[in-house]
Amino acid sequence: MAGMGASGGANLASIDSFLQNGQAQLYRMQDWNHLIDYQDKILGTEQNLLDYPTAGVMSGQTCARDKRVLRVETLYSGEYLQLAEGITTDMWSTMDTLSSPTRYERYAQLLIYPKANQAYTVRVWFVGDLGRFTEDGDAATLDDDMVFLHALANAKAHYRQPDAATYQGQLNTLLGSLRGQSFGSNGVYRRGNAEPPMRKPAVVGRDI
Repeated sequence: MAGMGASGGANLASIDSFLQNGQAQLYRMQDWNHLIDYQDKILGTEQNLLDYPTAGVMSGQTCARDKRVLRVETLYSGEYLQLAEGITTDMWSTMDTLSSPTRYERYAQLLIYPKANQAYTVRVWFVGDLGRFTEDGDAATLDDDMVFLHALANAKAHYRQPDAATYQGQLNTLLGSLRGQSFGSNGVYRRGNAEPPMRKPAVVGRDI
């Protein structure tokens, strides 16, 4: 399509946008497993703000742009416990009452409740940002067949080509297969937003 005669150059920008927008839309459809990563951060004493991860442990990915945090955990009494998302208005009255982290919110930074009574390791799980996809030679972050089919189906619909529905069907089939790989074999998927569990008693000399 981008190279069809004299109109090829004019169409090139449109074709590029089909590819770029296609990947961006597919990226938001689910939490793709191969982009999930985590980074451990240190929350210092009397602190309650953390930057978003910039270097995942498994792949070096960042989530500083799209901020797609999946869950936040803290190391307490030798085990990781999940923080609940959401800080209510009432909680601001006790934000400065130093204790172990129990909740968080996603703002310009990660806001932790309450301020820490000591240094804690906080593990942030996230979906990595999409890589650059604007220059010749840039590789797609998602499955390239899926991105191509998405762009092709939209381009054919845009140019009112009669086989657009055929490629949309192929895309849906491929999507179903790839999305199935991002869920557990038992068919149960939980993103995680449970109330924080009860803390084990802290041991003097080990935890405090």
